[in-house]
Amino acid sequence: MSEYENMSDDYLKKTYVPDVYQKSIFSVNYALLQQKGIKVLSFDIDGTIAKLSDHHPPKETVSMFVTLKNMGFEIYLLSNTHSDSRAEKFSERLGVDCIYYAHKPGVDGLEEIRSRYFQKHGTVLEPAQIAHIGNSIVSDVASANTFGAYTVLVRHKGKMSKLVANKGKRLRHELKKRGIWRKHHDEEDDDQYYQLGEIPPYKRY
Repeated sequence: MSEYENMSDDYLKKTYVPDVYQKSIFSVNYALLQQKGIKVLSFDIDGTIAKLSDHHPPKETVSMFVTLKNMGFEIYLLSNTHSDSRAEKFSERLGVDCIYYAHKPGVDGLEEIRSRYFQKHGTVLEPAQIAHIGNSIVSDVASANTFGAYTVLVRHKGKMSKLVANKGKRLRHELKKRGIWRKHHDEEDDDQYYQLGEIPPYKRY
């Protein structure tokens, strides 16, 4: 029996369905996020902006972060990594602030972003002015949805541990079984990726 079977449809939708679902961080329409009033982007590290085997952020990611900062976004890294040296290395290379040991799906990391934003700007950052981008429906999407931020799910980059993969698989199975949400599969005719404000393709009746 899955740990998700006793959860209501409403709870599953509110907690685990992302506002945006794309193949990678490079296919997200950030202009749409900005039009929605989002000021801060937080990115997961491992499996989202880099593979676990990457010792540095890829060059294309560095370039993209420069573009996003030029658009006016403030960017943070929000990671569950237990390696402060790895997080700090990525933070330095990308020129952004970082919160590690974030304990997602908890919301402490997102609260810390709000705190740092207030210290820097002297203004309150509302949860709906944050978009969190990550590869895990179990931790990234759940954390941001619970907090009230916008959620952007991207496909996992590189290899994933069996434990993490199996937990995500059980959740996706439950969501698909109930017709709530389903992951993109190349063999499906309909493209299931969607941007902010779009109705997921499999929901277009």
